[in-house]
This record gives sequence, C-alpha cells and structure tokens, in this order.
Amino acid sequence: MKPPNPERSRGDLTRDALILAAMTVFGRDGFHATTTRAIAQEAKVNQALIGYHFGGKEGLYLAMFEHIAGQLGQRLGPLVDDIGRLLETPVGADEVNLRSQAEAALVRLAEGMLMLMTRPEYAAWAQLVLREQQNPTQAFEILYERFMGRVLALLEQLVRRLRGESAGDPRLLVVTLLGQLLVFRAARTGILRFLGWPRIGETELAAIQAQLRRNIAALLLPVA
Repeated sequence: MKPPNPERSRGDLTRDALILAAMTVFGRDGFHATTTRAIAQEAKVNQALIGYHFGGKEGLYLAMFEHIAGQLGQRLGPLVDDIGRLLETPVGADEVNLRSQAEAALVRLAEGMLMLMTRPEYAAWAQLVLREQQNPTQAFEILYERFMGRVLALLEQLVRRLRGESAGDPRLLVVTLLGQLLVFRAARTGILRFLGWPRIGETELAAIQAQLRRNIAALLLPVA
C-alpha cells in the first residue's frame, strides 16, 4: 500500500490511516470480531475519530471497500480498457490479428490479477475480497458495481467473440479462467504444499505465469 500523501490535510491523513488500519484488522479478524478500538489502536488515533469520519464501524468498512475498488480500478482498469477497445473492432476485420491482440491483453489482465492474489502486500485486499464472496454484505455491491461487473461482462464478450456461439456458455469459461487465479489465494496453503514450494517468490511466479499463458491460449481456441 502507498503511504499517505504528506501534502494532504490532517483530516485526510487520519482518514487514510484509519482505512489502512481497517484493512489490516478486518482482514485478520473479520467484520463481526473487529472492534473500533482495535482499528484505532492499529491506526494510532483516537477511537472517536472513526465516528467523526465514517459514522461508525460499518461506515468505515464500506469506505474501505470503496478504497479497494478504486485501487483495483487504478491498477487493473487500463488493462480492462484494452480489452474494451479490442471489442470495438468490427466483426470481419483481421480476426487473426484480433485474436493475437486479445490473447495478449487477456494475459496481461490475468497476470495483473495474479499479482493481487500472490503478493504479500496485497494479502489483506485479497482476504477481504474473498470474504465478501463467501459472506456478502453491502460491500460486495460496491466491488461488483465499481469493478467486477464490468470485468466479467467484457470477458464474456471477448470469449463469445473468439470462440463463437457454438462453444457453450462463455460465462462458464470466464469463471474457469478466473478460478485458476483465485486458487492461489483461496487455497494457498494446500497449493504450496502440493507444489513443494515454501512461498511464491519470483521463480514460482514466473512458472505460474508461463502456465497461465498456455492455459489462456488453450481456452480461447475456436471451436470447430
């Protein structure tokens, strides 16, 4: 995570500190077990400031997910935009070139998402997002409306364009594609033991990326 900008106001810095602390504490303890006192202690601020800035624990929780959704958009949004632009290519244009560009764009997006699932600095984000998938709250709507929904819709269109209408439900293929990324966070301990890896470092990440590229190429093959 980026440290707070020192040029911002004191109130903004306090708000930033509370959101960063909330990610640590909510990610570790979950919503119900988390107390505002624990968050304030983590942020090293007065507990009353949570009520002042966010109205309470729930308001802070939702603000935290607004922050996460915004950060996801900053990091992955340009890669998603690349796919959107490719889909504007008229049908009947150079489909071979389109397929090559689309596959490359999808690999870049998948690798960006893989970083969020494997890098230690994003562990709190990933934990919070996965928890909302399992036990959704109002925060899930923030994630879906601001980021997930658009990504899924564009991927569905891309798969439909590349594989044709006779290839089955493109949404299932999209889910399959995303599942091979999520597993590295959702089942991290089992995956590491199975692969005999102590961690996911640069060498391991490169191996995952290479396999990911092969998988994407195979998944996007047109159906005869």
